[in-house]
Amino acid sequence: MLTKNEIRIWRMRKSADISYLTESEMSFYEKYSSPDSKAAYLKGRFGVRSFASLYASLAPSDVKIEISKSGKPFFTNIEDLHFNISHSGSEVAIAFSTKPVGFDMELLDRKRDFRAIANRFFTNQESNEVKSAEEYGNELFVRIWTSKEAILKLSGEGLAGGLNRAMALREREGRLADQQIHLSRLAWEGVIGCVASFDPILEVKIEVH
Repeated sequence: MLTKNEIRIWRMRKSADISYLTESEMSFYEKYSSPDSKAAYLKGRFGVRSFASLYASLAPSDVKIEISKSGKPFFTNIEDLHFNISHSGSEVAIAFSTKPVGFDMELLDRKRDFRAIANRFFTNQESNEVKSAEEYGNELFVRIWTSKEAILKLSGEGLAGGLNRAMALREREGRLADQQIHLSRLAWEGVIGCVASFDPILEVKIEVH
């Protein structure tokens, strides 16, 4: 079981069982045109039900998931268990916690004009830091981006909440408007990520499934 203030990250590396999808999820799954997007969605839903069933001692088919108006998925029949899914390319991972959690990760080798994105969505200070980072600019961009998105996913707003409102003040401290957010950085082969919580984060464990 999860302990208080622990966040467990499961990297979904194995194949997923499509029978874990509900009828409505299957309809959503079939709408994806990209094989990678279909695979990521399936791994995410499969992983959520697989591990929630272990944590809550339920059959996977009894794990009920709904989507909030802002697009954040949540359990409707499991108390004190929260999750957040993130995927980038073929990499899919899920954060579980006994308290609300936000989680984002990005592949470092994704091709993008990170300076232009930073100039559009980051604060002036953040954008200037990325521009001046030279060969480390993409890594710094990803660190800032994942922090911001983790904070907004924690709040339930997602990117619609405004990237400029979510700020990583220090390595383990962020802010959303006037609210303090606790952060923890993550990294594994070719990936940088961040988890966010309203409460202090005592431990983060990364597991591979």
